[in-house]
Amino acid sequence: MRKWAFICSAAAIAVVGCGGSGNGSSHTGAGTGGGKKNVGIAIQLTTLPTEPPGAIEVAYLTGQGRAPGDLTAVVQRLLFQDPYGEVTNPLSPLTMCPLAGYQNNVVHLDVDFARQAPGVPSRIFTSFLLDFLQFDEETDVPIQGDYTVLSEPAGFPKSYPATVRVFPGRTTSLPVFIDDSMFTVDANNSLQVDYNESQFMQANGATAANPMTAFLSDYVSFNLNKVPANAIPSLIPTATGVQALPAVRVFFSGDVYAVSSAGAAPNFEALTLNPSQPIGGNLGPAGVLTGPGGTVPHAGTYSLIQINPTDITQTAHVIALQGIWREHSTVIKQGNGATLGAGSYVITFPSTSDNNMQEMVAFTQDGTTTATGIPNITNLYFGFVDMDALTFNLYPVIDIMTGATAGGLTGTLGTLYTAQQSATQAPDMVHSGIFQFNTSDGSAAAAAAAGLKNGTFTVFRI
Repeated sequence: MRKWAFICSAAAIAVVGCGGSGNGSSHTGAGTGGGKKNVGIAIQLTTLPTEPPGAIEVAYLTGQGRAPGDLTAVVQRLLFQDPYGEVTNPLSPLTMCPLAGYQNNVVHLDVDFARQAPGVPSRIFTSFLLDFLQFDEETDVPIQGDYTVLSEPAGFPKSYPATVRVFPGRTTSLPVFIDDSMFTVDANNSLQVDYNESQFMQANGATAANPMTAFLSDYVSFNLNKVPANAIPSLIPTATGVQALPAVRVFFSGDVYAVSSAGAAPNFEALTLNPSQPIGGNLGPAGVLTGPGGTVPHAGTYSLIQINPTDITQTAHVIALQGIWREHSTVIKQGNGATLGAGSYVITFPSTSDNNMQEMVAFTQDGTTTATGIPNITNLYFGFVDMDALTFNLYPVIDIMTGATAGGLTGTLGTLYTAQQSATQAPDMVHSGIFQFNTSDGSAAAAAAAGLKNGTFTVFRI
């Protein structure tokens, strides 16, 4: 079968943990203490006066060649349903997906939280509707863009099991692999398309036991500007041209780690479970937009790249996945909205499971900034927290490329708090909590030497 390498599936490495139920809660333990506590920092993802929408980006990934007779699937509508209601995009522009050409065709859908599901931590959609407006068959007439319109296959649209969790203010991507082995012109009706479902399911899973799986595709970037050179990881060379340069940024989403180098055209790598096989790509800059009301930050972009399978020289590249990233200082603020200054901070990132297991980042800043006003990070540890066991593990940032555990720190959690600062035992409701490093294994002393302090952590969620 002619199809993509499963690059998006390889990139979507979720934090390992037990699956949640309902809204993602899977807590079996209990926080210590009770009551309320004012927390020191808050997450600020938006300046909108109401709760922002989340976003689903369905990436239709197509594959091979182009010639007369090739089919183009035309996508317009997306539709997802959960107990809070239906979300769809009936006025979306048409998206052309050439089934025989390796392309990444993204269709965007906003997911409402303010109207349909106020106050819920996330929405989970358990099916994907495969639906096409029409199919266009390219003709052999020597006129660019000449085609014949064909009907979608009988029985369409079709629904398939999926796991698509969406958070307010975040972007979730769902890769959908379609190609010319799945859709062909009917031999007995030249205006009808036949569907080979087994080929689609071989590429996408799409079964109850192996559902189509989405992942968080927007990153928060942490710079390594003031981290000592001997504590900084280096990128790993890839076939798509990534060079073995020192990392200047690390990225966290809750599902996937990534790193990037410096330069006018920075190299970018999304990390996989195999430390020696990251997925390479390119990084576009973040910055600020200036207008009558002042300046506001805008997100940067990233692209994951793979070798074009149709190129016999194996030198041409195609974009396999795209997404956005934000500077940590633009989305992690003090409770009053001010930029974080010198100090020690701990942030956790929920995964698309939204359960007890979350990514954890601990970092220090010295109060200095870059020329563009970005606070400089002087030390950074990463790892994971278990809100059932009330424990966490952190590792020096240099370990992120190898998966090593040298210099690891351990600790425990105390009371966990909701956004309203009430004690909770439900991981998907946690917005902050108390943590401390263990003294018994030397973690407290090592953390203090690194400038990390016991205190309050904040969960990266609206």
